[in-house]
Amino acid sequence: MSSPLITLRNATCGYGARDILTDVDLEIRASEAVALLGANGAGKSTLLKAIAGFLTPVEGSIRLDGHTLHGPGPDRIVVFQEFDQLPPWKTVKQNVMFPLLASRTLGRKAAESRALETLDKVGLRQFADAYPHTLSGGMKQRVAIARALAMRPRILLMDEPFAALDALTRRKMQEELLALWEQEGFTLLFV
Repeated sequence: MSSPLITLRNATCGYGARDILTDVDLEIRASEAVALLGANGAGKSTLLKAIAGFLTPVEGSIRLDGHTLHGPGPDRIVVFQEFDQLPPWKTVKQNVMFPLLASRTLGRKAAESRALETLDKVGLRQFADAYPHTLSGGMKQRVAIARALAMRPRILLMDEPFAALDALTRRKMQEELLALWEQEGFTLLFV
């Protein structure tokens, strides 16, 4: 069995003087899909934020490939619950291209090509020139997922990304996400 990609040892995380998670031990291997379940306030989102590098443990450690995690990185992308996270003045294609250009991961031509390829994978290529206000909630969330996947992250962290969707759209999105996970082989943590 391969060594873990993500390792938490006695990790305690929280906000200010309030610890939300205490003494967490967890190992996640590359290409695994892990669902985090629990009651509201149990610390699922806090755990995602810590693995994303937005929070530093007050005790214990979080390691990526055996190295202590120090802040966010392009290898870990978060898709949040709110599907209205797309700049409305950018087309769907421009929204997907944006992180590729902003991070200088790719030049304009290569970013456009990858954006279209990724939009194809989420079934939205025909909406590449549309603006977010013309899309349904499920379509906006697929754009957000495409934007994350275009970065080709090793780890995709999803914080209840389908919570605001109706049951039928939520189920379709879950099926599409699992198909993309199988195709792309990224590590998936899903609240």
